[in-house]
Amino acid sequence: MNIKLDKADILFSQWIRLRDLMCVRCYSPVKLNSKGLPISHQASHFYGRGRENTRFEPDNVDTLDMGCHRIWGSDDRETYRIFKLKQLGQKRFDSLMVQANTYKKKDRKLEVIKWQEQLNNL
Repeated sequence: MNIKLDKADILFSQWIRLRDLMCVRCYSPVKLNSKGLPISHQASHFYGRGRENTRFEPDNVDTLDMGCHRIWGSDDRETYRIFKLKQLGQKRFDSLMVQANTYKKKDRKLEVIKWQEQLNNL
């Protein structure tokens, strides 16, 4: 599925990569530009971005480099699931699954405001 990135997606991705500062799988460091913004790695959604209710949920997203994103994103989903279970614990992992399968209306203007504020607070 090809999902267009908007301003909210970009801000959220920057925040995730600054939160983690490295790939959570191989520990390679995120590279930053002169403004301190990430220029490497990707924000990997455990439940895909097509699920609006977890698209901007920090517990659903991890920083991965391109190779690790390919591996956990398609080749080895089971290892990613095990990682998320350890990371979140069973209770939060289960509630994230419910959240991912619950409808939420898009509100990109609110998400832009929220994630711009979060970036400013780092």
